[in-house]
Amino acid sequence: MKPYARIRTQPYGYRVIDTSAYREQIIQEVSQIDHEWILWSGTLSFSHKSAQHSIPIPHIPDTVVCICKNGAPLYWRKTWLLAALTRWDNRLPAAKFLPYDLLPADPSLAMHLDPTLYPPYQKDLEYILPILSATRMRENTTSSKGDLSPEIPPQPVVSILMSIHNMKDTLGWTIRSVLAQSNGNWELLIGDDGSEDDSLEEACAYLDSRIRILSQSRNRGKAIMMNRLLFEAKGRYILELDGDDWLAPDAVALLSDALDQNPDARMATGRYGCWERTQQLGPLWRRNVDSGKLYSSWFTSLNRTTPHGHPLVPRMYRKSSLIAIGGWWNREDRLGRIFEDIDVTARLLNHSLPVQVDAVLYHRVLYGSSTSQRNRSLFEAWCQQTGKS
Repeated sequence: MKPYARIRTQPYGYRVIDTSAYREQIIQEVSQIDHEWILWSGTLSFSHKSAQHSIPIPHIPDTVVCICKNGAPLYWRKTWLLAALTRWDNRLPAAKFLPYDLLPADPSLAMHLDPTLYPPYQKDLEYILPILSATRMRENTTSSKGDLSPEIPPQPVVSILMSIHNMKDTLGWTIRSVLAQSNGNWELLIGDDGSEDDSLEEACAYLDSRIRILSQSRNRGKAIMMNRLLFEAKGRYILELDGDDWLAPDAVALLSDALDQNPDARMATGRYGCWERTQQLGPLWRRNVDSGKLYSSWFTSLNRTTPHGHPLVPRMYRKSSLIAIGGWWNREDRLGRIFEDIDVTARLLNHSLPVQVDAVLYHRVLYGSSTSQRNRSLFEAWCQQTGKS
């Protein structure tokens, strides 16, 4: 008889309800298993056949609750797993990442198998795991102190601005990426632009005094909300973040350092990870992009003030420069709701290029039904009607 039982339930979907349903199904399945150890791998590309070897039970310390290979969870002690699943209440980019979010923060509780015997985990985990580990560590530290609300800096260096509309399923992971920042001298301003789902409730679910929430009952467009958030911002730098994207843990630190070291620069940027949203598996990694080089090539070779219909990502602005140009284009009609990122970037960089950081600092998720993707064909018309061509 094998010393373990295998989980049969498979993850599906990226929505909050999908992950909750997956957790409940795992709890139900594990509760009916009479083995001490559970085989539940979070690596979708992992072949269960390659794991069908006996666990050396006599050599596993009693304190170990999880056995990993290449940092990926593989075997779980049943009693510990059930308790962890029952307590778990967090946000993920997709249900398939649930096992990784349950990894014990205490390294003494995990045993790592010989990494040469198994293939490494899939590429996308390179950008997911740092956020999971950073926020788990933060939760353990703050809960041990009995305080889940860090003190907000009197004068934050960076104000992260986020305008949201019907983003309840992705917003939680976006906020987790902010909480995972290596530089904690930030404030997060979330503006709910007339959402018709539970986006506002999701935004309010995080007990951190650095997060401030604004809302308006009528949807007026991202540019209107961003200007309202800009008026409320206290930081000297402004970092723009969409509610369906997320930041790399060093984004705030590296972008603000770049502007500190280049006092004449109006903006800082870096490289970004490009992901494709799927209904079944959530975001899938595609490539990394250096949009700063695209802008540099555009300005130097064609000498135009408006680049192609590709936004500069990421975008950290010097607040004083953003205010000097009047912020975002403050109009509510259709033209005011598309390409607002390209418009403000072109006006700021009319005569200078952004400071570039050579690192993936932002993760952009593309999907066909987004406003930007639906209106890509309108870019030339937008340029002509707004005088940008």
